[in-house]
Amino acid sequence: MDSEELEQIILKIIQDSRYHESLHSGLDYEKIRTRLTPFTLDEPGGIDAIIRAIEGYLETSVQTGHPGFLRAFWGASEPASIVASLLTDIRNTTMHSFAVAPSATIIETEMIKAISDLAGFPGHGIFTTGGSNSNELGFLCAREDVLPGSSKTGLNGQNLRAFASSEAHYSVDAAANMMGIGTDALIRIPCIDGKIDVRALDQAIIEEKENGNLPFIVLSTAGTTVRGVFDNLDAVSEIAQKHGIWHHVDAAWGGAALFSDKHISLLKGIEKADSFAFDAHKMIGSSMVCSAFLVQDESILPRTMSHTNQGDYLFDDPNKELSLGRISPQCGRRADALKLWLSWLELGKKGLGEKVDSCIEASKHLADLVEKHPELSLVSYSFSNVCIRFTPLPNETIEQGDLRVRMARNYLEDQGKCMVLDSVLDGQLVIRFTASHPNVDKAATETFLSNLIDTKKNLSL
Repeated sequence: MDSEELEQIILKIIQDSRYHESLHSGLDYEKIRTRLTPFTLDEPGGIDAIIRAIEGYLETSVQTGHPGFLRAFWGASEPASIVASLLTDIRNTTMHSFAVAPSATIIETEMIKAISDLAGFPGHGIFTTGGSNSNELGFLCAREDVLPGSSKTGLNGQNLRAFASSEAHYSVDAAANMMGIGTDALIRIPCIDGKIDVRALDQAIIEEKENGNLPFIVLSTAGTTVRGVFDNLDAVSEIAQKHGIWHHVDAAWGGAALFSDKHISLLKGIEKADSFAFDAHKMIGSSMVCSAFLVQDESILPRTMSHTNQGDYLFDDPNKELSLGRISPQCGRRADALKLWLSWLELGKKGLGEKVDSCIEASKHLADLVEKHPELSLVSYSFSNVCIRFTPLPNETIEQGDLRVRMARNYLEDQGKCMVLDSVLDGQLVIRFTASHPNVDKAATETFLSNLIDTKKNLSL
C-alpha cells in the first residue's frame, strides 16, 4: 500500500464513520461473520480487499456515538483523540524507553502531572491498559508498602486482606486473584445507599487483625458501576490512616468530575488517598484506552516494579532514569497519553468540564421525568447513572418484575432503539441508563423514555 492509497483509505474511514441514523445493523453472529469474510487470503488482495473489509466492519459495528448508545461509560472518540491515535501509529513507538520514545515520554509525564494537579496529588504515576489494570497496580503498590521487598520475596506466608464495598467493580476481585491472595481474601463491606459503610469497614479491619491476618488495602469507589455513587473519601482515608493501610480510589468512572467546576466536590478527599485510577476515555471522549494510575509516593512504583532492574538490554541508556518502562508492568505499551494531550489542547479544561456537566445534566433530566412517570419507578440516581424499574403491577412478584425489565432491555437492543444495561440492584433487576458522551442530551433522554414506554406496550409488559 502506497501513501496515496493510505490517504484514500483514511478518508473513507472518516467519511463512512460519521454519525448514522441506525444504532446498529443487527447483532446476529453468523450474519456479521458472513459480511466480514474473508478473514485471510493466500494471494494478495490489495487495496480492494482492504476497502471491502473496512466497509464490512463499519456496516456491522455498533455506532457508539449514537444518542441511543447508553450501554457503556464511553461513546465516539473526540476528533483530536483520533488524530492522536493515528499519530501514535505513524511513529509506532513503545513507551518502555526514553531513548525510543522521548517526546511521548515527556507528554505522558506531563499528562500525569496535569491530572495530579486537578486531584491535589504531587504528580507521580503511569498510564495503564485500563481502569482494571490501574486497580491492580493499587493492590501491588499496597502490598509493597505493607511488605517492603515483597516484589522479590513474595508474601512470606502473610495472610493479606483487602477491603472494598459490596458495589465496587469486579476488577478488585481480579486484582486479588492475579496478585495471588485469592478472592476470599477480599472482604466485601456492605453499603448504605450505595456508599461503603465506614463503621462496618472499621470493624472488619479490626476483626481481620484479631484473626491474625494482615489488612493491606482498602479500595473506595468514586462512581460505582451501577448506581454511580461516590464513597465518602474523607471518611475512608481516616480509617485507612488509623489502621496504617493503603487507600486506593477507583475513580475510573467518576474521575471525569475532576474537570468540572460544578461537580469536582464529588471527589472531595481524593487528595488524601495513596493512589487512584482515572480513565480519560470515559465521559471526556479520549479514544479507548486512555487510563492512568496516580500515586502520592514517588518511590512506590520503582520498588513495586523492581523486576525491571533485570532489563538492562532495554533500559541501559544515558537517560534510563527517565524511561517509564521502569515503573510499568508492561514493556510494549502504546503512547496513549497523546489522546488526552491533544483533546486537552483543543478543548481546554473548560471544554472537557462542559462535557461532564452536559452528561450529568442530561441524566438528571431523565431522572426527573422518570420520577414523575406513573408507569416507571426511579430506583436510584447519582452522578450520570439512572436506574429504572417498571412500576409493579398488582400482586406482581420481584421475579415477574425482573422478567419485564429483561424483556424490555433485550427488545430495545434487538430493535436498535437503544443499548442499555440491566443489572441487579438491591435484589431486583433494573435498567441502568447512563449519559457518557455529548450526543446523549436532554432530547436523547426523552427519546429513550418514549422508547421504553413503547416497549412496555409492544410487549404487553
